[in-house]
Amino acid sequence: MAYTDSYDYNSSDYDSDWCGVEEQELAINVFQTCVFIVVFLLGVAGNGLVIVTFAAYRRDRLRSTTDVFLFHLALADLLLLLTLPLQAADTHLGWVLPVALCKATRATYAINTYSGLLLLACISIDRYLVVVRARQMLRLRRQMLPVGMAASAGVWLAAVLLSLPDILFSGVTRTGDNLFCGLLRSGGVKAAANGAVIGVFALSLSVMVTCYSLIARVLHEGHAQQQQRGKQWRRQRTLRLMLCLVLVFLLFQLPYTVVLSRKMAGNFCGPLLEYVTCTLAYARCCINPVLYALVGVRFRSDVLRLLRGSARPCMFDGAQLTASSVTPSSPPSTMLLASSPTSLTPRSPGFS
Repeated sequence: MAYTDSYDYNSSDYDSDWCGVEEQELAINVFQTCVFIVVFLLGVAGNGLVIVTFAAYRRDRLRSTTDVFLFHLALADLLLLLTLPLQAADTHLGWVLPVALCKATRATYAINTYSGLLLLACISIDRYLVVVRARQMLRLRRQMLPVGMAASAGVWLAAVLLSLPDILFSGVTRTGDNLFCGLLRSGGVKAAANGAVIGVFALSLSVMVTCYSLIARVLHEGHAQQQQRGKQWRRQRTLRLMLCLVLVFLLFQLPYTVVLSRKMAGNFCGPLLEYVTCTLAYARCCINPVLYALVGVRFRSDVLRLLRGSARPCMFDGAQLTASSVTPSSPPSTMLLASSPTSLTPRSPGFS
């Protein structure tokens, strides 16, 4: 059997004579089957909806650097989730596919894991600049979009460099009578890979806590100065959202990071615990679209427009347009939707 964690699928990492790995095989397989189905379906649907919405309404007029980061975050999460079926098959059946596909699967997993964590840090920095450094950002607003695109490219490059252990040293190994996809047995390579995950997690968490703490202080000071009911409610909602972002990140990513740290310390026996915490880290990929994109008012409006537009052909299937249904003074509704002007109102501290 194998385990689908980021960097140690192979059960040979554990000494079955004292660790009792085989006794946990059924529990791990059942857990994987149930959770992976839910995570895969919800994650692909949510991130796919974000990407399609960007493609339909924002590809030619991205409104902010946050738009750029959200698009790349959804892409990273989607690509990460697409490796789940292959990893599940590897756990249940062993690796029966070409070795090249094994290397590609592990490289895809590693690259998108790192890029997702780093993009969360970028979103935090962007929110800090928009709220805390609002005047400076207003003067530089035309330069910020290219900066966001360059930062996203830098994130992907850094993710590739951090994933070099998986790209170079992954392959198919034999455990008993079965073949599994994983890192070729090398303590130094695995330690480097696990250490990179821990380091990137620590970096992303520190950036998120720092930026959101500074934002919270500014919003709290603004609340003390201005008591208008509408502004007070928006500030409270933004503060709750930021607290939710940090707590969800800790809830889903911290347990697996702690397990990896314990493994690096040596003499760790907990394959089931490692697998459960790794699956929690996967589950974050299907929650990100809700927290980072779909909570935004404008983005939610774009999603509703997309859903209404896709439902319209079904509603009017087979209907015939009469000559009076379209006049020069009233173009078709689909054209109005496609050509509606972008809102030019200032952005609120929340996500757009």
